[in-house]
Amino acid sequence: MGLISNVVGTIGSSVSSVVADQYTEFFTCDSLGQNVLVREGAKRMQKGNNKGNAEVISNGSMIAVPEGTACLMVDNGKVVDFTIQAGMYTWDSSSAPTVFAGNDGFLDAAKKLVTETWTRMKMGGEIATQQRIYFVNMLEIKDQKFGTPSALPYHDPEYRNIYIRLNGVFSYTIKDPVKFFQTQVGNVKGEFTNAMFMGSPADEKQPRIEFRDNFSEVLNKCGTVDKIMFADLPSKQGVLRNYMQDALDEEWLKNRGVVISSVAIGGITPDDKSRERIEQVDQSKMFGADPNALAAAAVLGQTEAMNTAAGNANGAVNGLMGMGMVGGMGQMGGGMNSAFQFMGQQQQAQAAQQAAPVAAAAVATAGAAGWACECGTQNTGKFCSNCGKPQP
Repeated sequence: MGLISNVVGTIGSSVSSVVADQYTEFFTCDSLGQNVLVREGAKRMQKGNNKGNAEVISNGSMIAVPEGTACLMVDNGKVVDFTIQAGMYTWDSSSAPTVFAGNDGFLDAAKKLVTETWTRMKMGGEIATQQRIYFVNMLEIKDQKFGTPSALPYHDPEYRNIYIRLNGVFSYTIKDPVKFFQTQVGNVKGEFTNAMFMGSPADEKQPRIEFRDNFSEVLNKCGTVDKIMFADLPSKQGVLRNYMQDALDEEWLKNRGVVISSVAIGGITPDDKSRERIEQVDQSKMFGADPNALAAAAVLGQTEAMNTAAGNANGAVNGLMGMGMVGGMGQMGGGMNSAFQFMGQQQQAQAAQQAAPVAAAAVATAGAAGWACECGTQNTGKFCSNCGKPQP
């Protein structure tokens, strides 16, 4: 008795569940935005009394595909159809038989219905198939931040080998929704997000790590092939994008169905040693292009040296020796010659200032010793004490 009761109950539930699955459903999806990459299609009933199983799509069901979205039809875990064109579509090849479809006639559909009912009855009333609709985000996923945790070598055409740190953003696009679904998502329940695929700068997933590792190769090409100065890299987004696409697109498209859309650098910072070299090279370039600037720098340096020497007992001698050594460089150009002439004038003025007290002291000494008149008298005053003649 118990067995009959169970069979009757099973047959009744099986028949009612199959028939309930025959009402037409309507599937659509709102915008997936920048965070959701794949979302399972939600069933929206055209008839409120549809109590069918959510894992069975009735033949004739309507599917609205919005812009920027791909739609995948999955039957028993396998993608059987897809579209990347926006519009309204009808599901007309369901593996679950339907008596309302009208494709094979009522009798043929009824036979299939009986077969399906018997299959469900043998499985305790459970459905022996699974059908799902998935919507895949085809928009450009932007603002994926990246940065170099350590300084990367860069062969700059002006500064040679320097080390720089960079940070910026990149974007990617799902070009092959089927490949992305098969290799990255699978028959997920609910949705698959960007964080699950890329991670974050603090918790990187493999694709983000691959991007950062390949970026060092791209920097090498920018310096050696295109001869781009490191300070000009932020304005070369097209070059960076093309090189990143060459480095990753073939592999990513083949393995994941994803391509790089854009790359932008937000900031570049040389390390301390590289910064010192950059400043030295820039100073040398400025002096080479403008002799007057070099002469001004030389005068400034000599003035500082003279000021230092003035406060040192031996500084004057050392300063004059240094000035003499610099004087040997007088053939560097008119600007340098003018600078050295100016310094020579300053030296002469300083020497005259130093000689004036010596001359005055000599006159004073001579005055203290007296003078001899023509008459032979030795005098100390301004007139001869014997003949009255004035001091010559």
